[in-house]
Amino acid sequence: MKFITLEEHWESKRVNEAAKPYMPAPVNPHKDPADHSIAEFVAKSKKDNTELTSVGDKRLAFMDANQIDKQIMGYGDNSPQNLDPKVSIDLSRMANDDLADAIATHPDRFGGWAVLPVGDPKAAAAELERAVKEKGLQGAMIHGYYDGKFFDDPFYEPIFAKAEELDVPLYFHPAVIPNDIKEHYYDGDGWSELTAFTFAGAGWGWHEDLGVQMVRLILSGLFDRHPNLHIITGHWGEMVPNFLERMDQTLGLTAHLDRSISQTYRDNFYITPSGMFFNAQLQLDMTEVGSDHLMYSVDYPYNHPTGAATFLADAGLSMEDQEKIAYRNAEKLLHLSK
Repeated sequence: MKFITLEEHWESKRVNEAAKPYMPAPVNPHKDPADHSIAEFVAKSKKDNTELTSVGDKRLAFMDANQIDKQIMGYGDNSPQNLDPKVSIDLSRMANDDLADAIATHPDRFGGWAVLPVGDPKAAAAELERAVKEKGLQGAMIHGYYDGKFFDDPFYEPIFAKAEELDVPLYFHPAVIPNDIKEHYYDGDGWSELTAFTFAGAGWGWHEDLGVQMVRLILSGLFDRHPNLHIITGHWGEMVPNFLERMDQTLGLTAHLDRSISQTYRDNFYITPSGMFFNAQLQLDMTEVGSDHLMYSVDYPYNHPTGAATFLADAGLSMEDQEKIAYRNAEKLLHLSK
């Protein structure tokens, strides 16, 4: 079995350095200035940073050890996507140029998701076209949302129209949620600030936040206007698949869409595990969307999971379903076999 993995991360040293003056200043999230538990937890959980900025021996060795034939790399947590367009347009272009150069070192092993300056949707659409047609990238990875605007806002329409025109998918990735939402939902007197930080992040909040945004895209009629637009989300669909029937039963009575919420989701969305190799989640998504809309991801280098090469076989899937999820769906959706 070979694997094509779709939520793998890379960053450009040059872009990170150029973006430093424009990145938000770090804030101590603790009420007690002497408490550094969050910073210590984050530092301990981060892998060797050289893996993030390299496409060299460590990355290739990880891929070989896990039977990964090809990684589709998207920018990591330091993406310049959400900076002011005055700087993000140039930095996104630079990031995509550097990513294309990195891919060119092993074009048989790597592909890439473009960074888009989403604060200027027309510029973002133009950059997506350049990245796909001139740089050979497979689509774009979008982190969170810009300036408080969810992507169902008509402001972003040029990005979706261009992705559909180019027949490339957009991979939506979680991002840090606003502090007022964190305080309202995830802070509590019964647990530590470190637990609240994790609860609001990878433990729950990031995923719920992105799942809500995906439902908003459907409710906005985006996929009625763009029926051939394809969206990918990781982490087994960011909580959306387990509520499709309930949304049809409730929201479906009020939303005026060409298709039901669940049918729109099954037609236009693809799901990857992001290295969360949990059999119950796989079985749920097999039931809800089927093997034709599942693909694979590891979340390298933030995640080095065990069992990446054996998870699908151990889950008892047919060889046909294993091959679809492992690489065939990705080859088809991303036009990798041409």
